[in-house]
Amino acid sequence: MKKVLVWIVGLLFVSNMTVAQQINSIDDFVDQLQELRTLSQKMGKYYILRNLYPTNESYKQKAQETIDKFNQTLILLTEQAPTEELSIELQKLNLTWLYVNKVLQSKYDRMAAAKVLDKLEDLQNEAASISDMAMELTKKELAQIIKKSTEARVMVQRMNLNYIAHKAKIINPAIKDRFEESVQKLQENIKYLENSPLNDESTAMILEMVKGKIKTFGKNISLKSKVSPLTADMVAEGLDQDFVLLTRVYKDRLSNK
Repeated sequence: MKKVLVWIVGLLFVSNMTVAQQINSIDDFVDQLQELRTLSQKMGKYYILRNLYPTNESYKQKAQETIDKFNQTLILLTEQAPTEELSIELQKLNLTWLYVNKVLQSKYDRMAAAKVLDKLEDLQNEAASISDMAMELTKKELAQIIKKSTEARVMVQRMNLNYIAHKAKIINPAIKDRFEESVQKLQENIKYLENSPLNDESTAMILEMVKGKIKTFGKNISLKSKVSPLTADMVAEGLDQDFVLLTRVYKDRLSNK
């Protein structure tokens, strides 16, 4: 058990490094597409938080870092797409992103934030469609479990964004449905991962960590929770790193099988 924990800590350090400069498989490609989806939700979160807490410079810095990482990842995916069709779809996604990035620079108010939420939802859905196209190129079990692990990460951030938006009283009728759908999909993905025959002691340990953190929100996760937006964000960031780590462990264990 101790050796497994040390190994996990080492992988966590590696997983916090900058965007990889090479896509070597469909698994990597799908992983980075899901990274785009995750980043799209984080951009919305920081758009709200940096305006709610203007004296907190860290939110402004993290907002810019997230935008920069989105740009880097999109360029990487476009340049190293496994097929011309996927490259073309990513170029279309870039056009959507150019508009969304402009919207992110708009003056903040609750109506403007509602538009930001909708455009970021469009962006992550477009990336999800490209991910589904990529999955058609492989039947490997690894690609499927990577997709489930990274999808869970996306849903954590989507849930978190809509929770923060609700607490900030953003005027958007889709917030409730998006939040509840995210919770449902997160739970479905976790159940799939737990039941996978590809698990071992290390992946089971990480999944237990995930479930423990989710309990922070109480027995039922809902918009009525009394958890503060800042606490919710802290838990979401912890879960984010857990799923990054889980994906890395699956890759390291299974890519050579």
